[in-house]
Amino acid sequence: MNAINSKKFRELMEIENENLEIIDVREEAEFKVVRIKNSKLIPMGEIMDNLDKINWDKKVVLVCRSGGRSSYVGEMLKSLGKEAVNLEGGISGLESDNCECLER
Repeated sequence: MNAINSKKFRELMEIENENLEIIDVREEAEFKVVRIKNSKLIPMGEIMDNLDKINWDKKVVLVCRSGGRSSYVGEMLKSLGKEAVNLEGGISGLESDNCECLER
């Protein structure tokens, strides 16, 4: 599975924002504290039952707190023939970079 760092993600947000499907695989309580603008919450444990809620025509970016859970989900999706990109460093990386893409 491909991965991108926070710098590349911010570039994608500027250039391809309308063509991104950002899937947050954290739990709802985490999502309520901080999230990426326009991201969609589908917790890791629910992803397989909600594949139809993902717009696969867009570039799918998976995100979690630090990149571990989203990487795991990405590998599961890859085994199903689905293409997604993992955000390395996750929300924590974006916070460290003071990304304006976050909302609280």
